[in-house]
Amino acid sequence: MKKIPYGIIDYKDLILEGYKYVDKTMYLEKLENYKKTLIYLRPGRFGKSLFTSMMSYYYDVKSVDLFESLFKETYVYKHPTSGKNNYYILKFDFSGISESKEQDELIDSFRNCVITGIDDFLNSYKIEYEYNKEIPADDMIKLFLSYVKGLELDHKLYIIIDEYDNFTNAILEGDTGLFKNVVTGIVKSFYANIKIYVKEGVVGRFFATGICPITLNSMTTGFNIATDISTDIEFNSMIGLTHDEVKKLLEDLVEEKDRENIYNLMIENYDGYLFNEDSNEKVFNATLVMYLLDYYERFKSIPKQILDNNITVNYEKIGNLIKLEDNKYYESLLDELLKTDGIIGELKTKFNLEESFSKEDIISLLYYFGYLTINGFDRYANSIIFKIPNQVMKDTYNNYFKHILSTINVELDNARLGESVKEIEETGKIENICKYVSDTLKEIGNRLFIKFDEKYIELMYYTLLRHPDLNRKLEYPCNNGYVDILITRNSEEAKYDIMIELKYIKKSEYSEKILNSKIEEGKRQIEEYSKDKSLKSPLKKYVVVFSGYECKKIVEV
Repeated sequence: MKKIPYGIIDYKDLILEGYKYVDKTMYLEKLENYKKTLIYLRPGRFGKSLFTSMMSYYYDVKSVDLFESLFKETYVYKHPTSGKNNYYILKFDFSGISESKEQDELIDSFRNCVITGIDDFLNSYKIEYEYNKEIPADDMIKLFLSYVKGLELDHKLYIIIDEYDNFTNAILEGDTGLFKNVVTGIVKSFYANIKIYVKEGVVGRFFATGICPITLNSMTTGFNIATDISTDIEFNSMIGLTHDEVKKLLEDLVEEKDRENIYNLMIENYDGYLFNEDSNEKVFNATLVMYLLDYYERFKSIPKQILDNNITVNYEKIGNLIKLEDNKYYESLLDELLKTDGIIGELKTKFNLEESFSKEDIISLLYYFGYLTINGFDRYANSIIFKIPNQVMKDTYNNYFKHILSTINVELDNARLGESVKEIEETGKIENICKYVSDTLKEIGNRLFIKFDEKYIELMYYTLLRHPDLNRKLEYPCNNGYVDILITRNSEEAKYDIMIELKYIKKSEYSEKILNSKIEEGKRQIEEYSKDKSLKSPLKKYVVVFSGYECKKIVEV
């Protein structure tokens, strides 16, 4: 049985050491048949580094004798392209760029990555070249490519760049002025010098991966020969794992009795990414899929911690992006995203850093970093429908919400949470959690959101019920409808699943008549939802009515 390639990013090691490879080589001919200078953007941890590693071995002139051993089980082995083993590979990896907010440190870090790429090239092809490693990176690449031109090599260069914009990630967390200084200076000039040698024919092809197009836009005049293929439908699934690919992995690596459960778990937590509104093929975060499979292979069980601790899904970055340069859309964006899991807007492919960030700019950045994904197109609004892609990202937003609570001095009470969870597990009752939600809402008041409504109350349940013994879901699809809150067991100690239908009455409109009407409405809905065959027994069903911040009634159905 093949090993799980969790954490393996070198293609040669992966193949020769017997790891499972999800074949993506069919995209090589598509890339070759398109254009020679390409940019491909995807969120972090999707598999970009492994893909560029595979490209390097395929196109490298010195890997010709390795072709059969590295590619014999792939698509490209039977369908080789004209570019096979036909280039000298000059590869730069900018994933290690410093996260410093000091300009000199960023420039030095960028230069060091360039030095590493040049030195690897010289060592690989046994070329003698003495150069000054203290000069700026843009001068360094210009002089180096000039020297390569003079060698009159028998093959052209293929420049492959992994995470071309990695320093953008750190800078966008606050100091866009620093970003402008660095990118519109040394970095822009670096790519402008590559452009010269693309035009002169020294560089035959260029392929770069990254996360967002801000750097690309900022260096456009210096490198306007690159085509961004990130939203092209034929490349939607080039990085990441499709449903069919995940099913095949499970078939090869997981016991039959566990496949359906693991597949559904992966769909809920790692799936949901779409990069073209006309595509119907959603993809999974590849690293997280491999994390779960690696854990299963070792322990023959599912990890309680569904998010790999080695992968930092940083909730603070969400806040930094939403509040970027103190944009005026902060409150409305936060309100919509936390309450509805989605938003409508334009997907920006160009950013003007000389102007203030627009609402569409912020939405687009959340998309590029993987905190939102495409969920369709609204032809009436002529806009993209975005949504939070999966449970892992919903929890990340929820962590940011908890952080916001702490900034307004609302501390969550673990003792009360423990009491609430214990009551739910042992008796299936929800009085404690309802009281906890009500008290927390009163403490917060109207300091957070533009409009207080039922969605706000749902969010508080979701936040306060964060516990490893419980899975909580909002707006869960049930029998032609959506139940507001579904709490399912994640522990042998828990005896019940719980369904809650929330109803909200404005304080100014509250009356016993309206209260009773809301209860009857909730009963009819929850009885219909509970017919859904996907629900497990025993199941407790409740209608909960709030008026303002106060929980007025809890009715078990």
